[in-house]
Amino acid sequence: MTKEEEFIKYTNPYKKYGEKIDLKIHHTFRVQKLCIEIAKSQNLSNEDIELASTCGLLHDIGRFEQWKRYKSYNDLISLDHGDLGVDILKENNFINKFTNSNKDTILRAVKYHNKYKVPNTLSKRNIYFTNITRDADKIDILYLFVTGGLVTKTENTKMTNKIFKSVLNKQLIRKKDAKTKADEIAIRLGFVFDLNFKKSYEIIKEKDYINKMLKIQIEEAENKELINQLNELQVFINKYIEEMIKC
Repeated sequence: MTKEEEFIKYTNPYKKYGEKIDLKIHHTFRVQKLCIEIAKSQNLSNEDIELASTCGLLHDIGRFEQWKRYKSYNDLISLDHGDLGVDILKENNFINKFTNSNKDTILRAVKYHNKYKVPNTLSKRNIYFTNITRDADKIDILYLFVTGGLVTKTENTKMTNKIFKSVLNKQLIRKKDAKTKADEIAIRLGFVFDLNFKKSYEIIKEKDYINKMLKIQIEEAENKELINQLNELQVFINKYIEEMIKC
């Protein structure tokens, strides 16, 4: 049985809990594909491309049990799905169903793919594959916002000054620091400042995710201050992406 078949076997029983399960299954396979794409752009060995593929396949393995228990994917009101994923993979050596090697690297990628920062205490190799996973995950989250898989209504709010300036300062924003619905948009836009590979920026530019996402938000916005903020950030972020591609 392939690792993909093992994944489907594991997730099938969760489908009875609703369409939100399917959302994460499809997300998983897109992230896996993106991990492979990024890994190939780095001219990695076939073994390491396979490792990146497995990291992508398992990165959200905790999401299914999370939804079953809490009917929520919000880590702040349930539990950390990265940590839960590690627990699931370690229980009865479940990870052995998917791989016989590089287990520590995979577990680190699962644990830290959703954290604010990757600890610099990890080995360079573990950080490297965690970053591939994080990039792929962020890219697909932007895809979901563009295609309607994820929706954030700004509810006639604007970004708080602190959050708006954080984006202009190229800083990541913690979810707990978001004070308005518009701040939640800023969190997604801030993803571009935490990408690690040129290929990631190339994909975002090619798919036009930032412009498409902002177009949706600007068209729906009723708050003029928010519209001005989004227009300013659109120019700023597109310039940043171009700079990172040229690096």
